[in-house]
Amino acid sequence: MKKLFCALSAVILAGCASMLPAPVAQIDALPLVKMGDTPPASAEYVLYIPAHSPIRVNLNAHGSLLKEQQAVLGNIMFNQEVYVYKYWASHDRKTWKNSHELLNVNFNGGFDVTGLNVNVGLDKN
Repeated sequence: MKKLFCALSAVILAGCASMLPAPVAQIDALPLVKMGDTPPASAEYVLYIPAHSPIRVNLNAHGSLLKEQQAVLGNIMFNQEVYVYKYWASHDRKTWKNSHELLNVNFNGGFDVTGLNVNVGLDKN
């Protein structure tokens, strides 16, 4: 019972961590890595996604219903720069918000006579 309580407490605390304010001083001290560049040896960095730069999209289709795994590659571009660190995001690297408050990502899809249609929506909140 004690192990269950400890495990449940850890899960609850981890969920609450995203509700805390962003550690701005800690984020400011981290290296900035542009999307597509090699990250530093340290595990911690801020991901920088510049506006009007290609962002690679890799869609993988796999599963027991498929004869073989397939991948579709493409590129998209954001019209505004985005900085991401863990579950925080920013447009200016000064004001940080929970990524769900700043960005809205929506996935949906389905089959029709044209085939499998997958849609990804990326909007500012």
